Amino acid sequence: MPWWSWILIWFALVAGAAGFYALIGYRLFRRFLGILREFEAASAKLTLKAPDTVPSTVVDEEPAGIFTEPAQARKAYDAGKAARIEARRRRRVERRMAKGQPRAWRDFPEL
Repeated sequence: MPWWSWILIWFALVAGAAGFYALIGYRLFRRFLGILREFEAASAKLTLKAPDTVPSTVVDEEPAGIFTEPAQARKAYDAGKAARIEARRRRRVERRMAKGQPRAWRDFPEL
């Protein structure tokens, strides 16, 4: 094989690789432009409006937790805990009544 055939082979390989990369780059560029068109259409549909009215500031009547007395905070915590336990018991009783299951002894607070 003569020496110039190697030059032709390598030239064809390099030209083929360059053509392949150019084709891939062109396709990526076209897809990127399509994405930009979709983004432009979506952003045209999405409009951010300023609120018509200024929200009023609501001041809490109850002071922050760090300013309450420890005894008062404990009482509020215990009351909330008891309310959550009672709500959980009521939901459990309602669920068991709906499914036709027997109630547990702890579900009778009057006993």
